[in-house]
Amino acid sequence: MNEEKDIKEQKYEKVAVPPKVNKEQKDKTTEDYFKGGLLVLIGIIIAISALQLYFTVDNIIYTWFEYQYVPIIKAFYNMAVIIMGLYILKSYVLNKKEKK
Repeated sequence: MNEEKDIKEQKYEKVAVPPKVNKEQKDKTTEDYFKGGLLVLIGIIIAISALQLYFTVDNIIYTWFEYQYVPIIKAFYNMAVIIMGLYILKSYVLNKKEKK
């Protein structure tokens, strides 16, 4: 009977886990908020410029190529934009994971 009790106690034995050590977190200063806001502003400007470039190239395709070839050229152009976007996202996500 004592053996059964010892076995049950061994199964539910508590294990001590060391606490996670947090790196020092410094308080955010005004300069940190300014840098963050500037980064967001630059990101918005880049996004607007990228959209304008996309539509400008779209108009150039209509100007330079005959009407029957426009859908084919647009398909290749859109595929290139998608591939570039996926490559940028992939490299960004991989860089984020490597930094952690």
